[in-house]
Amino acid sequence: MALHQAKSSSPFDVIHKYYMDIINSVPDAIYWIDMDCNLMGYNQPFINLLGISNPEQLKNSPYILMQQHARWPKERTENLRLDDMKTLFTGLPSYNVEEKAIITDKNNVFYFKATRVPLRDEKQQLGGLVVILTDISDWVALKKEQHSPKKHPIQSTTQEQKPPKVLMIEDNLIAQNVESALLSALNCQVDIADTGSRALELFEPGKYDLVLMDIGLTDTSGYVVAKNLRKQEKNTPYHVPIIALTGYEADIVKYDCEQYFMEGVITKPLSTEQAKQLIQHYVYHQDTEITGLKSM
Repeated sequence: MALHQAKSSSPFDVIHKYYMDIINSVPDAIYWIDMDCNLMGYNQPFINLLGISNPEQLKNSPYILMQQHARWPKERTENLRLDDMKTLFTGLPSYNVEEKAIITDKNNVFYFKATRVPLRDEKQQLGGLVVILTDISDWVALKKEQHSPKKHPIQSTTQEQKPPKVLMIEDNLIAQNVESALLSALNCQVDIADTGSRALELFEPGKYDLVLMDIGLTDTSGYVVAKNLRKQEKNTPYHVPIIALTGYEADIVKYDCEQYFMEGVITKPLSTEQAKQLIQHYVYHQDTEITGLKSM
């Protein structure tokens, strides 16, 4: 459902063109995707942003288009994709979120604020997502001129380290994809168990550096699975950190986590920053505070 289509005199197409003209007049780059993150539509500023002259090239993944045509780095487009997926997962909109700088292979620097709004049908069923990218590069440049920036050294915590092995116990497919992508971006090797029984099949003492446990599994309770994992570790030198993930308030669930020997609990969805902090703290044993982690 791209915005550039042949003209028609039918009432539907007249109205469609009317709305397309409005969207094209907006200076922000706008695109929308389906539940699989495939590109469904866009406006003219989005085409200009990509630098594409032939609209026939606008298909499939918007993130690959950003890499191939706008020359955005894969890491940044992957972060955009993950943020889009998280909004599709939660169904909650976000407005004017300032994105990290995007530096092209020609050293052009762009700054954007992103607005993400879920698309729903007349029955309020989630069907996709509209994303609005507002270019704030000039504003950021002016702000930097007014204030002397402080330089902070970039610390690499995962380079030249053995890739962490993570067992993700999660039965929701979208959550699996989001969390797996977050961890893979941190150089983790991820095994996915969609049931408690599958988790017990995969688990061996000392095999994993971290376990992420959905406590609301369909076939059993995550608490029971955690208890069984600890039984396997009994009389061994191993004790893998187990972090519970819940859709409820973490402050309430933390009491149960202590009883079943889990390190703590985080309310879903897991963010990029939280995933990084978990790896730093529990795998590389850095004194890193984990945002939103609740424990006794």
